[in-house]
Amino acid sequence: MILLATFSNELEAQLLESQLSEAGVDVRIQPDAANGFKVMVFEDDLDLAKEILASKSMDDEDFTTGFDDINLDELEDV
Repeated sequence: MILLATFSNELEAQLLESQLSEAGVDVRIQPDAANGFKVMVFEDDLDLAKEILASKSMDDEDFTTGFDDINLDELEDV
């Protein structure tokens, strides 16, 4: 297996692991004292895994875009 990504947070590594597994990619998380958690995949799955990782990054960015535009003073109490 080869390294796809490292995360300092185990939850982030697990979320990526779940997405990769859903796509049929064989994936393992290995703890790493220096870097947190390594997400490992087989070389045959590397291209697909990189695409999934890239789309995850875009999804995260899309999710947070626009929050700066919210004026909390305009929200009414519920």
